[in-house]
Amino acid sequence: GNFLMTGYDLYEWQELRTVGQKFGSSIFKDSNEGPWHSTFDYLVIGRDGYGDWGYNLIVGDAVIARFTPLTLSKVNFNGARYDLSMPRLQFTGLMSRIERPKDITRAVTDAFRRETHFADESTLLLGSRAQTHLGALTLGLNWVNQHVYRSAQSSGNSLKGRLKPGQPLMDWILVRFTDDSPTDGTGGAVVQDVQLVIDGEVRPDLAPRVVRHRSNPTIRVGFASALGGFTPLNYRGFSASSGGTPAFNEVFYLSREFPYFSDYLFRLDHEAGIDVSNAADVDGLVSTFAVESPHERLRADGEDELVFLFDMTGETSLQSVEVEALLGNDYQVDVAMLYVKSTGATAHHDRLSSTYYQTTLRSPGNVQDLSNLERVRFGVGENTANFVYSADLHLSIPGLEISGEYARSSVYSRYPGRMGEDPAFDSSPRFVDRGTAYFVNAVHRFGRGLVGGELFAINPGFQTEMRNYLNTASSLWLGHLDLALNNTMYWQLVEDNEDGDVYPDIRYGNAVGVPVDRVGTDLNGVWMGQDEDGDGTPDTNRNLNRAPDYEEPFLMFDVEPNAYAYGLDRNHNNEPDHREDDREVDYPYDHDERGFHLFSQWNLSPHLSFSMGRYDVEEIAGGGRNRVTYGLLGYRWQGTGRWRRLFLENGLRHVQDDIFDEIMTYDPDAGPRDAFFGGRGPFYTREADPGTGIPAFIRYRFVLDPLYYRDSYVNESYLEGRVHPWPRLEVVQKFRWRFNWLQGGRLNQGYYQGARRQDFWTWVGRVQYSWRWRQVQLTWQYKLMALRLVDRGRDVRLQSEYRSIPIMRLEYPLLARTTLRAGLQGIGSLPYRRKDHVSSQRSFEQRTAFVTLINRSRYFGYDLVTIAGMSKDAIKFDLEAYDFAEYDTMSFFVRTLVGFTEFGRPI
Repeated sequence: GNFLMTGYDLYEWQELRTVGQKFGSSIFKDSNEGPWHSTFDYLVIGRDGYGDWGYNLIVGDAVIARFTPLTLSKVNFNGARYDLSMPRLQFTGLMSRIERPKDITRAVTDAFRRETHFADESTLLLGSRAQTHLGALTLGLNWVNQHVYRSAQSSGNSLKGRLKPGQPLMDWILVRFTDDSPTDGTGGAVVQDVQLVIDGEVRPDLAPRVVRHRSNPTIRVGFASALGGFTPLNYRGFSASSGGTPAFNEVFYLSREFPYFSDYLFRLDHEAGIDVSNAADVDGLVSTFAVESPHERLRADGEDELVFLFDMTGETSLQSVEVEALLGNDYQVDVAMLYVKSTGATAHHDRLSSTYYQTTLRSPGNVQDLSNLERVRFGVGENTANFVYSADLHLSIPGLEISGEYARSSVYSRYPGRMGEDPAFDSSPRFVDRGTAYFVNAVHRFGRGLVGGELFAINPGFQTEMRNYLNTASSLWLGHLDLALNNTMYWQLVEDNEDGDVYPDIRYGNAVGVPVDRVGTDLNGVWMGQDEDGDGTPDTNRNLNRAPDYEEPFLMFDVEPNAYAYGLDRNHNNEPDHREDDREVDYPYDHDERGFHLFSQWNLSPHLSFSMGRYDVEEIAGGGRNRVTYGLLGYRWQGTGRWRRLFLENGLRHVQDDIFDEIMTYDPDAGPRDAFFGGRGPFYTREADPGTGIPAFIRYRFVLDPLYYRDSYVNESYLEGRVHPWPRLEVVQKFRWRFNWLQGGRLNQGYYQGARRQDFWTWVGRVQYSWRWRQVQLTWQYKLMALRLVDRGRDVRLQSEYRSIPIMRLEYPLLARTTLRAGLQGIGSLPYRRKDHVSSQRSFEQRTAFVTLINRSRYFGYDLVTIAGMSKDAIKFDLEAYDFAEYDTMSFFVRTLVGFTEFGRPI
């Protein structure tokens, strides 16, 4: 009731717990057209202090929230943060309603009033960090929690969380046993005596049914056509919970496995003598899915999967479910559950739906002699909360720097219990899965060199992720979050954000200023290690559109794909580490790995250095390893005369690496090529990203690690030179070659490898000459790129291509503010030529031309740029079968831009 000011509300978040209320959680934010967006840019900071004391109170959308790399690292944090600074102590506390953190509509309903978003059940994130400085030593304590709560109930809301009231009751439990190291083809899971424990009592009467199949089988459930064919039904496909199109977030769910439950159940029906020919390909069903006896000792080697199905429909009252089994060798255990989605349907896939598999157990190492045979028991349920605690330190004194962290995680879960037909979630006991992680890094610098080491382990049980059920079809969601596929959301405390920008690489919406955000990947692409000039714009996407510059006419002169880039490759998947993009969250080391790294470096002269080291990494649950002894000699020289740059590096290493390291990369061949259209053809337009207005980079493909270095001696060299023989002539040459001597014989995990040599080399040559006559500037450019990977043992070219790129540019200032520009890529009988000797469908010739008029003006302090022009683009493929992808187009375009010279992002 006290007068504060004459104004209006900007932001308000209330959490109330009292009896009888409909919603106890509400977040109000001024509309997107109001000051919250236009004036404050979604961020408000209040601060005060006295002497050495001070505090900040921050409320905002999509702000950065980072404690340590093992506890909290987010760039799309929506909520409140409090920072307190004292002479020897700093404290940070933060909180966020990470589920539905903002208003998404102005519809006036029970869930929305003006710009207020109410919630009953939701997910809350809480965290704090305390840090103190003791001279050169900094110590930190961290605590982060995310849990499900119900704001309309005044009791039962523990930090250990609860199940949501819309959580479905489960009718089937599926327990899958697989080989934890499938690539060796042997020594997989040995399974016997699998049974359920209900409310603490062993239930041998609930006998399982067992189905065996190979991984990724063909679906045999579907429809028979009138012509006698069969069409499988992809009931496992991603489905947007609210009925929308989920195409933008399939990357996020790609590694989440969905059971082939309908095939299993129809196979069991057929085994019981039921006619299923109207719903399945019976012959294929029988040959693909085999029924096994649950009373025998079973094995799952290589790609085999054993799925135990427990029918729970007869259980009218239960609060907890556990699985007990006798297990041995190298096993992995995953659990999924089936629930009813349509009581009136008859087909299994129409009547039931499934949760994603959750991994509950993995055997340490790759045991193959049954020495680890034991009886295990584990709980079945859905996550309710996730805790992560850690302590970290950093010591910095002259000549010595040490940093480290130790973290523990706890994931709480509950089985969705029932009393008759009614849920009894709050009476179900919680169970917890715990894990640990740590790392220590130390570097000692002296004179002309340094020595250092690192020790680490990210155990497989360590988790900063929690999943829960979302009823996104309810009015509380209003159908906006198609990213939550199959009613499941995964909440991350540590995000995947390799390029370190304001968008996670894999995300679930929440872009500020975007009411409906259905893009599940980084909105401006993932540009790892591709901003060498530090201007904030990727060197390989200077025009910030939806395609890398090395695939666009004219721009491709200055940049190359990752295959031509040189850099250290410590995990040996043929992708330089500084440009590697994967699907894993950004822990400082890979999950399920432990090991050490010892290294040293001597600076032999101001330009010459020598490094050597040893690292030994092993998978904790998996059986892989990565052992390397290496030496590296490098020479770097930067000049200002005719010689501008000289860089030479040669490395020799012995590698034993059989750990799979999958990467994500841009795929220029994932769809049809598009006309140039001045750099913004139909594929490059902003219209492809509904609701964001931000160009996205979404042509991803996943590349498996070829494992070329299971046991190898490798010599790799790189030479780069940049010279200016004359003021107007620039020449750049880049050579890279690698010899990989693969050692023969039987290797780790039973692999066999034939002795042979692989040769890999790349060459990039660029020449540019500029000629000026009065006001006319003419620039000739030519670039030649070549790449080859040859298996000498088999005399096979695995990769082989070259690209010839001739370019001519013209620039002439017509008037004080108007410039004429024109260009040709492909001159006369010399086109832009790409020739691929391995994949001939990628071979083509292309000719591109453009002419533009560019006007630069100023208007009341604004910079205005207007571009009008024409372009012509034609492409012809070598293969006649690719005639459908050829084109010969001409276009006219006009584009106007407004901004400031000193501020704003480059356009």
